[in-house]
Amino acid sequence: MKRLFGLIGFTFLFVLSAVFYSDFNEIVFAIIGSLGLLSVAVGIFLIVSKKNKSFGKSLCVFAFAVIYSVGNMIGYSEYINNTVINNYSDKEITASGYICDEIITTDSSCNFVIKTDKINGQPSDAKIQIISYSNVDAEPFEKVNFTAHTYKNNVNSQISHGIFLKAYSYDGFKIDATGEKATTFYSFAVSIRRAMKNSLDMLLPEDYSTLCRAVLLGEKTALDSSVKDDFSLTGTSFLIVVSGMHLVIITSFVLLLVRKLTKNRFIITGFTTFTVIAFMAVTGFAHSVVRAGIMMIIVSFASSNLRIADSLNNLGFAAIVLTAFNPYAVADIGMLLSFLATTGIILWSRPIESSVLRFFHYKNKRKDGFVGTVVYYIKRLFKICINMLSVSVSAFLWILPITAVAFNRISPTVILVSLLCEPFVSALLVCSLLCSVLFICPFISFFAYPFGLVSGLCSKAILWLVSTFSQLPFSTIKTHSLYWFVWIGVSVLLAIGGLFVINRKFYVRISVPISISVLVIGASLNVLLTADNGEMKIYNVGNGVFATVNCPDSCSVISCGGNRASADDVTADISERYSDIEYMIIPNQNNKYSSLERFAVTKFDLNNILVYDNDIEKQNLLNAFDGNSRQTFGGNSHFTLNLSDTVTDEVICVDNTMFQFIKGKNMTVLFVPTDADLSNLPEKCRNPDCLLIDSVPENFDLISCNTVIFSGLEKQFKKNYDSIKEISPTVISTSERNITVNLNGG
Repeated sequence: MKRLFGLIGFTFLFVLSAVFYSDFNEIVFAIIGSLGLLSVAVGIFLIVSKKNKSFGKSLCVFAFAVIYSVGNMIGYSEYINNTVINNYSDKEITASGYICDEIITTDSSCNFVIKTDKINGQPSDAKIQIISYSNVDAEPFEKVNFTAHTYKNNVNSQISHGIFLKAYSYDGFKIDATGEKATTFYSFAVSIRRAMKNSLDMLLPEDYSTLCRAVLLGEKTALDSSVKDDFSLTGTSFLIVVSGMHLVIITSFVLLLVRKLTKNRFIITGFTTFTVIAFMAVTGFAHSVVRAGIMMIIVSFASSNLRIADSLNNLGFAAIVLTAFNPYAVADIGMLLSFLATTGIILWSRPIESSVLRFFHYKNKRKDGFVGTVVYYIKRLFKICINMLSVSVSAFLWILPITAVAFNRISPTVILVSLLCEPFVSALLVCSLLCSVLFICPFISFFAYPFGLVSGLCSKAILWLVSTFSQLPFSTIKTHSLYWFVWIGVSVLLAIGGLFVINRKFYVRISVPISISVLVIGASLNVLLTADNGEMKIYNVGNGVFATVNCPDSCSVISCGGNRASADDVTADISERYSDIEYMIIPNQNNKYSSLERFAVTKFDLNNILVYDNDIEKQNLLNAFDGNSRQTFGGNSHFTLNLSDTVTDEVICVDNTMFQFIKGKNMTVLFVPTDADLSNLPEKCRNPDCLLIDSVPENFDLISCNTVIFSGLEKQFKKNYDSIKEISPTVISTSERNITVNLNGG
């Protein structure tokens, strides 16, 4: 069996991803189980009948990988993940442990992870992310004792590293450093990383140093939000996420220097292994970097033994290493994209390059004379550009389906932008590495300045290119609509069909127009059918109200309160469709209606923030905090906001209370905050279709509605249920799930 590791590794990835992202759906289990049993049956039949023993063995191996993957995921989820969640989630704990990584500090908070050794006096090995809104008097890898109220962590990239819990610096949070520190290989690597970051900060202006830190070390937190948005809009976020591409560039540069000093293949292999492991450690063992590192080490050892390593087999082996003992590694979408992009490059980049060169009748023989030499190097440069293009195209096509599904957007300009940026990124990586390392070294630190200059110029070029392309009208296209998935499905089927067609040139001429036609027809129908769409979504956020009005081209928030533990889920759900928020309306500064504002401001571009508060001093502070985008007001105000062409929000402020009357084509919703008196509400607004509340208002007998939506804790809902039933016989609570109201469709 030529590619045993490839078959097992890719099966692991496929099965684990299907199980995890379907949320352990029983139907998915049934399909996967049937597939495994069928493979075993057919495989055994082929082996026994001796018709195709090789294929039969492959089917049996595939079945084994399927069974192991499912069992591994179930076991890991039940005995590791669920054990931690069930024992400690949504509870106050007292624990001790070591800060196991660097403390990441931003303007508003600091984040770090504690690996516990004891929880509530019992031995326990768990990782807890701490989000603190004040400085913490502790150092990385220092032992701490702490008390915190923990919540379930829903951030997949952290779950993939075994961080199942999170806690915030409120609800009685306390932390005390003991002064005891753990010294490990990784703690040394983190010290090197911090020294490199300090070097870049001292050598370069802030805008350039933060970009260098992101590209070289994978630290995106310090990047300005507008810069991150530009990379996101152009689809080039992979440039500021440390990945296999970065490792290849760094390792290639190191090997170029080593090969100038020695030709001994064992010494070269040693340097390769050391460079790979060091870079993996300094960048925090990101899954995509580990994947590339494993492949490079295998290739290097094969080369030292005069053998050629199979790329797909190496990729499969990397998948086995990453997922065999940590099936939740597939929660890191970046890792899946890395595997897909690498697979696409291995399978498609060379055929694409050969096809393009054949189309141009490429031949390049060096001729005598100056003109012949110039033509030779021009053609050679052309071939390099075609190679880069084929790599970018093949990677883009393979990650397109997951990008469209996971992020609900694609960037048509990504290939062009990446082609233009990659030479600068390569130079930036090498020069920022050299300047950050040289600056640490005594006596030779002055050598860092020329490399720092080049790093700054490359940073300037990258930022300008990405910013320029992000401003183009179609730099990014939303893919949350059904027609995108239909188009992707048709295109994938057409691509698979091409594998079985003899006359592929004719097939391409037919399949490409079919694919384009499906996309155009789908887009046209989507515009016609969703032009008047408008819905209101009320989220399950615990104690408070977080509600949005979603239209085809805009999103507005009419209240942004609730438990902070739900912030990641809410912002992730909104970001699937929208990158900015048209209006954010805050009824008052009570945590029930404003506690998640901080998260929304950092995640989205907000065009208008309206805050109701009668305190003049607070108004001045709020205006200073957010500049021109924030408008604060008080008193008895009354105005109407056009949230879209078909949805309006009538804001009525009376007696220190803000009512909101949201009106669509066929549905009206009245939002009434806590302690409101309905006798102050104009009579025309007392007959909504839906009433949104988080407590029972005064004089509730004055209201008439079809449905009451209660947003709050389950115990509050049960306590007030009898009173709520007097308002309307139909009562819905967000304590179990999010609730969506169709404003234009009834």
